[in-house]
Amino acid sequence: MNKKHWIILAASVVLLAIVLLWPAKEQERALPEKSEILGVLQAQSQIASTEVTIRKMGIYDSETQITTLNPTKWKLGKRLCVIPVDVTIRYGIDLNELKESDLQFVGDDSLKIRLPKPKIIDKSYNPVTNQNEIVTLSTGLRDKVGETTIQQIKAMAFEEVVNQDKELQAQLADELTHNTEAVFTSLLNAVGLHPVFVH
Repeated sequence: MNKKHWIILAASVVLLAIVLLWPAKEQERALPEKSEILGVLQAQSQIASTEVTIRKMGIYDSETQITTLNPTKWKLGKRLCVIPVDVTIRYGIDLNELKESDLQFVGDDSLKIRLPKPKIIDKSYNPVTNQNEIVTLSTGLRDKVGETTIQQIKAMAFEEVVNQDKELQAQLADELTHNTEAVFTSLLNAVGLHPVFVH
């Protein structure tokens, strides 16, 4: 957790303490509104998710092809293209999906919380082509690899990363769930509430 996250966490603790411990006319502290707690918990979105960048090598390798029955227009040869594609994925718990119905008071000092399941929140790749990083080869009468083909290769590499990287997502899910629960516990303990997480 970096310095920025600690500052956000500290500010959230202070805000929640002000909301929950504000002097009341009665001696006993009333339970806070769920909406107040929800707002503070949702502010921890940066802690509940992480962004990773994965470099995937997009490869296009065509075999010798005859593209027409007219022998004068046969295009014998092959095309090869290798492109590095940097895929950025934000993965974690989308706290915007946390609802008041996911919070339930238990007794006077416990709060049952049902967290949304971790998922891919955002995904992207840079469509801009850096020609210095591309390796292309055209032999025979095959056309050179153009920008349209390059973008198709990038899109395919992007989808492969998103669809195949299940092991990494599982590892991130466990870590992010643990971190989020730890932060929520610190926030709520500071104002006398004990969270109970439901999976």
